[in-house]
Amino acid sequence: MCLVAISEAGYGAANGGLGEVPFVAALVVLPLLYVVPATRPMWLRHRYLLLGVQAALTYVPFAWFGANWTPSGWLAGLVLLTVASPASWFVAAALAALEMAAWAGVGGLANQPATAAVWATFAFVFDALILFGLARLADLVRAVHAARNELAEAAVTAERVQAADSLRAAIDGRLAEAGSQSAAALQAIAGNLSLAREEIAETAVTARQALAEVREVATRYRSAPWPEAAPATPGEPLAPRLAQAVLVVVLSGLALLYLFFVAGNVHGVPGGYSIPVVALTIADAVALVILQLRHSWPSRGPGTYSTGRPRGWPVTLFLQAILTYALVSLTGWHPLIMLGFLAGSALLLVPAAPGWIAFAAVIASLPVLWAVRPIPGLSTVEWLGAMVFLTLDSAALGLLVYGLTRLAQLAVQLEDLRGELARKAVAGERLRMARDTHDLLGLGLSAIAMKADLIGKLIGRDDARAGEEIADLARICATARADVRLVAGEARDLPLDAELAAARDVLASAGIDVRMRVSADPSPEAAAVLVPVIREAVTNILKHSSASYCVLELTADARLLRLSVSNDGSTGTGSTGTGSTGTGSGPLATDGRTGHGLRNLAARLEAAGGHQTATWEDGTFSLAVELPLEESQPVV
Repeated sequence: MCLVAISEAGYGAANGGLGEVPFVAALVVLPLLYVVPATRPMWLRHRYLLLGVQAALTYVPFAWFGANWTPSGWLAGLVLLTVASPASWFVAAALAALEMAAWAGVGGLANQPATAAVWATFAFVFDALILFGLARLADLVRAVHAARNELAEAAVTAERVQAADSLRAAIDGRLAEAGSQSAAALQAIAGNLSLAREEIAETAVTARQALAEVREVATRYRSAPWPEAAPATPGEPLAPRLAQAVLVVVLSGLALLYLFFVAGNVHGVPGGYSIPVVALTIADAVALVILQLRHSWPSRGPGTYSTGRPRGWPVTLFLQAILTYALVSLTGWHPLIMLGFLAGSALLLVPAAPGWIAFAAVIASLPVLWAVRPIPGLSTVEWLGAMVFLTLDSAALGLLVYGLTRLAQLAVQLEDLRGELARKAVAGERLRMARDTHDLLGLGLSAIAMKADLIGKLIGRDDARAGEEIADLARICATARADVRLVAGEARDLPLDAELAAARDVLASAGIDVRMRVSADPSPEAAAVLVPVIREAVTNILKHSSASYCVLELTADARLLRLSVSNDGSTGTGSTGTGSTGTGSGPLATDGRTGHGLRNLAARLEAAGGHQTATWEDGTFSLAVELPLEESQPVV
């Protein structure tokens, strides 16, 4: 934007002195205040006042400088940015007509009326589109970037709703049935022991049926295929379409201007060109438009955006260079109007620093060719002013092409990224649900089944304790139903204190001496990782050992949070967890030969930046985990 203003000031200074330079500089101030995000709110609060100031800076100089004051599209660009559409487009068109009329009224059509009018119209449109296109496109790209996670969040939400429905259909009813059966057993234990045994046996059967269905659900989520691509937004994203529209208008306008200059001097006019030369110029302009659109048009073709460049770009760029310079020997400086597009393509396609070198070389070729093929009849000052104007205008046009294309490509990439993020989020959510289904629901249901087996043995031998265990069983059923909400993502809190108390009670009810030492207060995030560890350890102590004691310690220092669970009576056989992985002594691997228990725990810990160690030696199994959590503080 500043480069265009400098070129306009330089052209005006070369033709009418330095007096208009401050006015050209002032014209850029308010557009810059709009473009800068920090001053945008102030601009929008006082938009009509600032538009009035911009209008004064646009029209008042006509009274001083006459035809040397070139029409500027900055005001129209600001109107397009700040006034609601479609009214803004009508206002911008009216401003274009008003500026052309003012310019013509002060002598702008005195010499070459048609050529001057076309050039002035193009300059107006060019300025307006530079400001509107780049500012609006940058806003759209920021909006797409800010919304990049929305599609992923929506996809995950849909997946969670489906998971909640699936889990409730599979086990929620069975958990409610198990709770009712345990309540019936509690009522019957005082007067009908056989009925109490029957209800408790049914509770165990129900829990194991629910456990089988939970495993089926977990397997289904774990083995689900990679999610399909998220539904695309209808039509192309707005940002690329805007960039394409601006680029097409500028490119087509400049190509028509090129043709106008040449076709306006056909054979029969003094110094004019022959019909074949005009035909070559038309073909040349059409080919340049096609090549530039090839280089700048965003697309989602495979391999296109891995490099940001279309296939075969060295050939098409070389061809564009040939066609840009080919007719200079026939028509003089006129083809140089298209030089900015070649510079923009070089910057887009040639990677890294060589791209900027190529851009500078293309722009530098303009004054060289201008000197080789000068326009006759111009004074030195006019010649110099026109050269500076065209050189800086070509540089501005090249940067405009580069900016529009890159922003459009970025918008398409962001739109594609949103879809890919959604797919990855759904895949990650499925793995999480498979893991949580096993670690939370699966372990909870296993605990219900084992608790029911224990109660069945106690009934008739120790009814008082059996009654206590039945009450505890009802609590576990309620907890398992709450875990359905956790797995489905409807709740995220895993209460560590309650889990430690439940672990103590379950192990003690099995006749295991529990030695617990807790000297840390983990954060909720750390608790969410540790609760499944505790459940896995407790469940496997009950399933895979004949333990007489269990030692559970939770400690923390300035760097690490540590949880360790160890027990005796381990057989060294089994498949999933404490006292179950491998035989002999030493560290136990958590590779493909193990079940999902330790692998799930390892995945959780890895995601949280921690790790686990499992060892079995002389019948004692130990599971230790560490989390590097700064927020976990020792309990005072």
